[in-house]
Amino acid sequence: MRIAVLASGGNSPGMNNAVITLVKSARLNKIDIKLIYNGYQGLLDNQFYDADIRTLEDFSTRGNIVIGTARSKDFYQTEYKRKAVKILKKQKIDVLVVIGGDGSYKGAAGLANLGMKVMVLPGTIDNDVASTDSTIGFYSCLHTIVESIDKIRDSFDSHSGICFVEVMGRGFSDLAVQAGVATIAEAIITSENVLSAEEFVAIANETKKNKKRSCIFVITEKIYGANGLPSLDDLAKEVEKITGRVTRVNVIGHMQRGGVPSASDRYWASMMANHCIKCIKEKNFNRAIGEERRQLIDVDIFKAIAMPHKHNRTELASEFQKINRI
Repeated sequence: MRIAVLASGGNSPGMNNAVITLVKSARLNKIDIKLIYNGYQGLLDNQFYDADIRTLEDFSTRGNIVIGTARSKDFYQTEYKRKAVKILKKQKIDVLVVIGGDGSYKGAAGLANLGMKVMVLPGTIDNDVASTDSTIGFYSCLHTIVESIDKIRDSFDSHSGICFVEVMGRGFSDLAVQAGVATIAEAIITSENVLSAEEFVAIANETKKNKKRSCIFVITEKIYGANGLPSLDDLAKEVEKITGRVTRVNVIGHMQRGGVPSASDRYWASMMANHCIKCIKEKNFNRAIGEERRQLIDVDIFKAIAMPHKHNRTELASEFQKINRI
């Protein structure tokens, strides 16, 4: 049997650990394995390579993905999926393993609909894949955000200032909520918990009355500056004008995707990868690998992509918004 592995979408720390274990476990089980560089686009461009385990291991502590990742607009079209299946068959690939998020899962399901055997592992910092409790990269990203906000708090404590901190998540709030709880943020913004400039001012004034020097608002990306809402820069200017306090916006940005993967992400990436190879060996194909209540699971891929989206934890955000003002 021969399998191929690719990573698709945004990179997430821990992906390398998944690739390393896939290669080692496959070889232990006498399964031939190829690596596809640069995601689905690399598949369409025929970028197949042999795996060098020692080189892969050099990247086990890196937040990048050694085989590269990419988004492919072409892959949304059925004709390109058909082309991909033809390429995989020409390369004598029996099973394609995809590491990525929701879009990557749907791409793999599209290949499965055309008769290609597939397996998927949840690699995304957003933690928005419905078929697993946690995704590879989420906790590493969360740690980076918390570390960054701690440093921002130091600075704004010094100036008795206000800071709007935007974090990633593509509209899903797990990063913002968990980081906000961890850093005692004065407000945590989800798509269902959108505050006006006046409400931000009220919170800032209340926390100042409670003798808190700084005020930190943690905000999920892609909320402000869209759907008729003001941009964060405009909000900051208005809040500063009303309060008379230094008010700034800090977008943590792509540093969230980098850095040393956490122990948790390395562990689950390796465990999920090994479970994936076990499923392949048992001819249990078209499965979405994940973890539920700290136990490994595998779900039919079509069932996985049909699951309702995870809900933003808005109630938790609102609860700690009250707690953290005190």
